[in-house]
Amino acid sequence: MLEGMKAAIFDMDGTLLDSMGEWRKLNCSFVRDHGIELTAEQEKDLLSMSGMMVVEYVRERFGIDVPFSALLERSSRLMEPAYRGGLAPKDGAPGYLARLRARGVKCVICTATPSRLMMIALNKAGLVRDLNYIFSTDMLGGSKADPAFYDVLCAQIGEKKEDCVMFEDALYAMRGARSAGLGVVGVTDATNELDRAAIRDVCDIVIDSFDELE
Repeated sequence: MLEGMKAAIFDMDGTLLDSMGEWRKLNCSFVRDHGIELTAEQEKDLLSMSGMMVVEYVRERFGIDVPFSALLERSSRLMEPAYRGGLAPKDGAPGYLARLRARGVKCVICTATPSRLMMIALNKAGLVRDLNYIFSTDMLGGSKADPAFYDVLCAQIGEKKEDCVMFEDALYAMRGARSAGLGVVGVTDATNELDRAAIRDVCDIVIDSFDELE
């Protein structure tokens, strides 16, 4: 699968950048902003959740109906200093990007992080030079959970879906890419530990470090 791929599509947070922990910490502070004292178990739950899951959890557990847009706006604002300060790439990520480019494989970013923050993060991490295409989902429209999203993405980069491989840490996006017909490489992260069994079921390969790949 990896030997024949023409385009490697990478998520950013938790896949190329070691940044998901910072995002997940904001889940807890978001709930506390609503006057809720969290138990240790509730805090552990929130650290494992994506944004949409947080919104549903807060509504069901505490009866507070908060739109996802409010959570995203707050989290994006608070994440900007962390991105500007620099967040480290995941183990082996810069070297793997360079190796792919040397082989003529297109390297693509596709992230749900808002585009302005995405560019701050990638530039600070020094990863832009090895990328052919950079997309956020707000640029393309749609969600990485939707298999139809990958029709739009692959058309933009000019490759067939079966010649593309998605590198991801989020289970919902892995499932979307798999349903669309892409190869899928799962990247482990402290924040996806609870999903690890499901991740192994849906992915072609699961890696702890990009140094595992040639």
